[in-house]
Amino acid sequence: MEDGRIDIYGVGPRIFRPTAIYGIVVLAITLFFPRIFLMTFLPSAAFNILGGMLLGLGLAFLFISWVAVKKAVQENRLEKSGTFAIVRNPLYFAWIVFIFPGSAIATQSWLLFGMSVVAYYKFLQYIPEEEARLEEVFGKEYFEYKKNVPAIVPNMRELL
Repeated sequence: MEDGRIDIYGVGPRIFRPTAIYGIVVLAITLFFPRIFLMTFLPSAAFNILGGMLLGLGLAFLFISWVAVKKAVQENRLEKSGTFAIVRNPLYFAWIVFIFPGSAIATQSWLLFGMSVVAYYKFLQYIPEEEARLEEVFGKEYFEYKKNVPAIVPNMRELL
């Protein structure tokens, strides 16, 4: 990272390590106390379908974003098109908005919704460091991009 190149993983590991620990702990709690922590107000199939749909959307968004960012990092350029035109951090967005909630719904564990909360909190804590690095490497280009594209919550007017 010191050679003017960007680390492809950014602050991701520091966001997802505590999120994964939380997820494992609450999944174990759910398994030990299913009467308290399982969502049962719909048939299991409904949870599986809805959770699967969110997971599918999230994984597609994640894959598309990963391919784009991997290529951009290899070329040492700032990716601003595709999913990156909608939100500056589409990989984190995919996890927080689709994959973690989809996992909670598919497993019927309402406690797993907290994974999105933990990840978002850690995102807010660590993303300034990642953005400072991008500002250092890409300068004015990143400042303009940052001014026009939201960090994690897409501007819905831009999508419509």
